[in-house]
Amino acid sequence: MENDSFKENKNQTLAKITQSKFGDHDFILYSDITTLPYIYSNYSKSSLESLNEIVLILPHYHLVADVLNNLTNNGIDMEKCKREGSIIIIESKKGYYSLTDEFVGVMIMTKMLLRRANKLGKTGVTVISDMGLFFHLNRIEDLIKYEIGLSSSIYDMKVKVLCSYNKTDFERLTEDRKQHLLKHHNKIFLT
Repeated sequence: MENDSFKENKNQTLAKITQSKFGDHDFILYSDITTLPYIYSNYSKSSLESLNEIVLILPHYHLVADVLNNLTNNGIDMEKCKREGSIIIIESKKGYYSLTDEFVGVMIMTKMLLRRANKLGKTGVTVISDMGLFFHLNRIEDLIKYEIGLSSSIYDMKVKVLCSYNKTDFERLTEDRKQHLLKHHNKIFLT
């Protein structure tokens, strides 16, 4: 059972994340495995109810089916979202790597979703990505390359990117790499 201060911390973090602006490239460091599902399911609900965005979720530590269940259990009609294309869930490996295991990032997909958002009268796209894949594949250089290039490529787009890091993964990096990653994000959220 969650204690009240832990839940309050997640609620405060969620409120701050919801206030992010388009062009923001933010960093979420989470230590509890329940935090990221809490964030993506509640953010998605806010997006549907008031933010009017398309949300792309790229899970690593949770199966796509688990993400769908979490969203449904949070009161989101996923059948309707699938028809509308308002919430898209793709396994992170499929989002970041091609069939030949070449790093491609998610910007092509994000640009396609931006075109869809414009057609549907949505305000923009939010990408919520668990970065654990890069650690498990030992592709830290790809991670650094992606994070460095992302801020400059989205600053004038109607896109918010929330890069989520498991604390155990992040602690594996050298101090220089940690600082390098942190400086390439607009806001840092610790949960």
